[in-house]
Amino acid sequence: MARSMLKAKNMPREFWVEAVSCAVYLSNRSPTKNVDNVTPQEAWSGRKPSVRHIRVFRSIAYAHVPDQGRLKLDDRSSKYVFIGYDSNSKGYKLYNPSNGRIIISRDVEFDEQASWNWEAQEEQSYDFFPYFVEEQDVTPTQVMNHLPDMTPQQDMTPPPSPAPVHESFEESSSSGESSSETPHKFKSVEDLYRSTEAINNLFCLFIDNEPLNFGDAVKDESWKLAMDEEIKSIEKNNTWELS
Repeated sequence: MARSMLKAKNMPREFWVEAVSCAVYLSNRSPTKNVDNVTPQEAWSGRKPSVRHIRVFRSIAYAHVPDQGRLKLDDRSSKYVFIGYDSNSKGYKLYNPSNGRIIISRDVEFDEQASWNWEAQEEQSYDFFPYFVEEQDVTPTQVMNHLPDMTPQQDMTPPPSPAPVHESFEESSSSGESSSETPHKFKSVEDLYRSTEAINNLFCLFIDNEPLNFGDAVKDESWKLAMDEEIKSIEKNNTWELS
């Protein structure tokens, strides 16, 4: 089942864990001959599970961006790929192919007929720094080889007659182009990676870490605002039912 879920929309094999987890989730809520008249989830918990929240694996999902996470003119939702269900909440697991991050969200709108074009993403170029650098292999000797051969004897000997204006212009233009033209080449990402490898580790100092527990989260004002927003959304949508 997991293999079919990946193959259906050409998802990368790196998502096999999410595919297996989602397949198990669906199997536990589907009829089986091993348990009579009930699903495995119902046999284990004693309650009939709801399937109204079931969505198509690897379909496109648009998750709501809270007010504190965006500016006035920013989009109110972000585009993700649905990769499963969270085991600790009623949220959906969503993957952002643009930055590789996974989030959990309940405020989601699905487009189950659409899917991410993984093949196009693999074929696109990742040269994010399209600037030019001077060719290092060009030596002064190579540049001088392009100049006309001028010897002292030719410089001291006056011409027998004035040279035509168009010939003199062409010669000076050719000489100017040969001497002023600077070869360039495109710098690849691999070259940039090698040149910045020595300072890559320093970037980790500027990355924000997510809190590991509730105690750390309530100390952060931004996380408190996010929790308040989530609680308001739960109350508004009547997500939880107390029994």
